[in-house]
Amino acid sequence: MINFLRGTLVSIEKESIVIDVSGFGIEVYPTRALLASAVAGEEIKCLTYMQISDAGIAMFGFASEAEKDFFLELLQVKTVGGKLAITLMRSLDLGNIIEAVKNGNVSAISVPGLGAKRAERICFELKTKIEKKFSDVLSSGAPAGGGSFDSFVTDALTGLGFSHGECARAIATAKAQAEDEKVWTEESLLKAALGVLQRR
Repeated sequence: MINFLRGTLVSIEKESIVIDVSGFGIEVYPTRALLASAVAGEEIKCLTYMQISDAGIAMFGFASEAEKDFFLELLQVKTVGGKLAITLMRSLDLGNIIEAVKNGNVSAISVPGLGAKRAERICFELKTKIEKKFSDVLSSGAPAGGGSFDSFVTDALTGLGFSHGECARAIATAKAQAEDEKVWTEESLLKAALGVLQRR
C-alpha cells in the first residue's frame, strides 16, 4: 500500500490534483485541507489511500492522519464509497464534518453528490465512533483567531481568481500579523487576507 506521496504538483483540476512523482503523473483526489495547501509548480506531500474497485484504481490524498482515519471510517458506512467520501471531505473541513455528525446535523453534510438519506446514515453509524476516536478534534474546536471562517474566506477569494494555495498563505499571514487578542469575523478575515494578497 502507498502510504504517502511526495513530488511536484503539476496541475489542479476540478476534482483532483496531479503530482509528478519521479516522472510519474499520479492523479490524487484531495480533501479540502490538502487542496488548500496545493500550489502548482511547488513540492507537495500528502498521505494517501489507494482504492481498487470495479470502477478502477483511485488514489485519495489527505493533509493529516486524522483526515485519513476519518475517510476510512466513512468507507465502513454502507453505500459510501471512496469517491463519495472524498466529495464530502473536499466540500467541508474535517472539524465541521465531525461536529455535524456528532450533533446529527444531517443538512450540514448534505453536500452535492451526497443526499440527505446517505448523510443520515453517516450520522447514525459514525456518531458513537467519532466521539471516541476523534475526541481530540472535537475538543480542540475552532482554532483561535477565526479558524472557523477559513472556508468562507477561501471560497470568497477563489471566486476572485486566487488559487487555494495563495488563499491559505494569505489567511495564515493575516492571522500572524494581527494582534494576539484579535477577534475575527468572516468579513474582517476576508478583508485582511485580501489586503495581504494585494500587497503581494
